[in-house]
Amino acid sequence: MQNELDVLRAENVLLKELAALSEQRYEEVKRLKKENEELKKQIEQLTKQLFHQRPDSWFMHTLQRQQALKHLPLSTPFSFAEKEK
Repeated sequence: MQNELDVLRAENVLLKELAALSEQRYEEVKRLKKENEELKKQIEQLTKQLFHQRPDSWFMHTLQRQQALKHLPLSTPFSFAEKEK
């Protein structure tokens, strides 16, 4: 009878340790899921930023170049126009 009691106590200790490990793993998985969601949000935001900064369409590229050219001064140091004396 004492032998069976010792075996049951040992099993109980083992089950408690396994339960503690299981709880730790559960908390770790929960933390990793949360971290994964945050990283997905960051990737989504960065993707949106990159898309807005560098549109790939030929039309948008051309339009941006035209807008940039509008803001250049008409006379530059490299102008071939004759200077008035």
